[in-house]
Amino acid sequence: MQERTVWQVDAFTTIAFTGNPAGVVYPCDGLTEDEMLKISRELNNSETAFIQKLDRTDTQHIRFFTPKQEVPLCTHAAVASYHILATRLGLKAGEHHMHCKAGLLPVGVEQSASHPNIRVTQKEGHFGPLLSESQNRKLREALQLDASSFYEELPVQIVSTGNAKILAGLKSKAELDSIKIRREILVALGEELGVPGLYLFTFDQGSEEITAHTRMFSPGSGVEEDPVTGNAAGALALYLNRYTNRVPDLRASFMQGEAMGRQDLVHVQVNQLFATVLGQACTVFEAHLYV
Repeated sequence: MQERTVWQVDAFTTIAFTGNPAGVVYPCDGLTEDEMLKISRELNNSETAFIQKLDRTDTQHIRFFTPKQEVPLCTHAAVASYHILATRLGLKAGEHHMHCKAGLLPVGVEQSASHPNIRVTQKEGHFGPLLSESQNRKLREALQLDASSFYEELPVQIVSTGNAKILAGLKSKAELDSIKIRREILVALGEELGVPGLYLFTFDQGSEEITAHTRMFSPGSGVEEDPVTGNAAGALALYLNRYTNRVPDLRASFMQGEAMGRQDLVHVQVNQLFATVLGQACTVFEAHLYV
């Protein structure tokens, strides 16, 4: 049995109990995959990050788990991890690399007293297939919406920057806010597509500061709704840069979590097919784990 430290960290915010909570465990050396899954389930955040013991290189090894499964990349938990690395584990400011299931990804840390600025460059974007008419029909059934609720000019498409999402745009923020998911239909559609995550967005009630309002659902991966989602924000920034003129300076900001009372902004920079997500975080509590 080894003593490990567990932190609860709210990402994409500097105010506790807002943004997106993530568990961070250090060190994870010696833990089995099953133990990591059980710890993630016990903490019951959308994701928990497990950091291997640090060595003297600029590469940090991190694994990410939902309460149901391991995922290749979780950007909000990556921001949470580098917040802990910088504020608790002695990681110096500068350019680093994160090794995770999605690959070797650049991470920048700009030091500050309590809330370092963190930049996570996601995996090169991949534009997957558009949903077929029958798949779009299932999506509408899962959301209990008509075809008229969606932007006709924007495709419903799978896009990945390391952890694929279905992206779909709605015309009305009121409809976005009031969605009641038919869970079993959405889970079945996710299984059919091999992509459990659905990221909805609307330009309605947007502003100079807010490119779009968003919501993220992934019940098939054990996340009923995610408050503020970095992976999906990166994918959406690339998508909007391809299909619209709403990312004119190659920067986008997405407001998420309003329906959950944990709203905050995710900022994204676009460079061709690469999305860099920027964020800060705050530590909510620290505990000890004996496993």
